[in-house]
Amino acid sequence: MRWVTYLSPSGGGARAGALDDGDVMSGPGTPPLDRLLEGGFEALREAHARAVDGAIEIIVEPETRMCSPVAPGEPVAVRLGDRDVEIPPELVVGADDAVAPEARVAHAGVAAITVGEERAGAYTPACLWLDAEGVAVQLSLGPVLTTADELTEGSVEPNTSVDDVENGRGRVDLSDPWLTSGPGRVRARLPAVTPPLEADDELFVDVGELGSFEVRVGSQV
Repeated sequence: MRWVTYLSPSGGGARAGALDDGDVMSGPGTPPLDRLLEGGFEALREAHARAVDGAIEIIVEPETRMCSPVAPGEPVAVRLGDRDVEIPPELVVGADDAVAPEARVAHAGVAAITVGEERAGAYTPACLWLDAEGVAVQLSLGPVLTTADELTEGSVEPNTSVDDVENGRGRVDLSDPWLTSGPGRVRARLPAVTPPLEADDELFVDVGELGSFEVRVGSQV
C-alpha cells in the first residue's frame, strides 16, 4: 500500500489519502494516517480499500500538496553515519513545505515507521537539513509512505542532485537492525550527504522505490 497525507483543496486541512494508479483518493471519515498506522496492517488495508472504492475526493498525484505522511509526537531518532541525533517533532515538515532559509547541507535517506506492533512496517523518503554550523533546522518526510509488502528490493540507494549533477549518494539496508528496531515509532537513516548548497539550488532527492521529490533551497513559497 502507498499512502500520503495531503492538504485538501476543498478545505478541512490535512487528510490521509490512498495512492492508487497515480491518483490520491480519500474516502469519507478516513482517520489521520498516524491513527491508521497505530491500528496495524489490517486496519490500514481496510482503510485503503474504503478510500479507493468509496472516494469522495480524487486528485492526480502531481497536483497534490503533500504534507509529512506522519506527525510524530516525540523526537525522531536520526542516524548520520556513526552519529545519532534526535530531531524535535516541531521540525518535521513535508516534502512540499518550504525549506528553512538557513539550510545549507542536506542528509538524505529513509525513515522507517512502526505499523501496529510491527517494527519498520512502512518507509518514506527523509531529508535532514543542517545550517552552516551543522545544527539541524528541519526534517522533511515524504511525500509517499510505502508499506514493506510493496517493496521488491531489500535496500535502496538514496541520491541527491542539483541541475542533474549528482552530489550525494548512499545505501540503506531496509532490514538494518537499528532501522527496524531502533527507538521510537519513526527512525531515519540518512547516508547521502550533499556539499554546501546555495540559496535557490533545486535539490532533487531520489530514494528509488520509495519515491522522490525536488525542493528549492531557501524557498519560502
